[in-house]
Amino acid sequence: MTTSMEPRPRRRGGDDLLSIGQLAALTGVSSRTIRYYEELGILPEPLRSPGGTRKYTRDHRFYVEGALALKDLGFRLEEIELIGRIALGEQIPIEQRARVAELVRGNMAALEHKIKVLHRLREILLDEAVAGDDAGDGGLGRLAGLLGPPAAAG
Repeated sequence: MTTSMEPRPRRRGGDDLLSIGQLAALTGVSSRTIRYYEELGILPEPLRSPGGTRKYTRDHRFYVEGALALKDLGFRLEEIELIGRIALGEQIPIEQRARVAELVRGNMAALEHKIKVLHRLREILLDEAVAGDDAGDGGLGRLAGLLGPPAAAG
């Protein structure tokens, strides 16, 4: 006896549906996180088996990984949900689109500042390593090797 789910997904080689545990393992998050992302609207509603078990397509992995990447960039979950809706082509009011644009601009400015700070820190460490080499401290020379050559002025 075979049972079917509605809507029935098209299956090609390698396009098998995933359980919540399989999706969690593939993305490195817990099953609880996946359910929470669904609740917030970050993940599209999964298919359900006749018994109600969640069944995820491979596309859900993209959604989870995208949400994690945005979270690493400093976006909050409610912002990620809105960004995801825009990315999926949903009709979003212009005010919300403007809010997302401002969030992205602000996040980019914050990241650019962090990059500048890290570049400056690297320069300081390289200067210290060079000064240490001049003083005969080989440990700082190894540090300089790890940091790589100084960045070109830009």
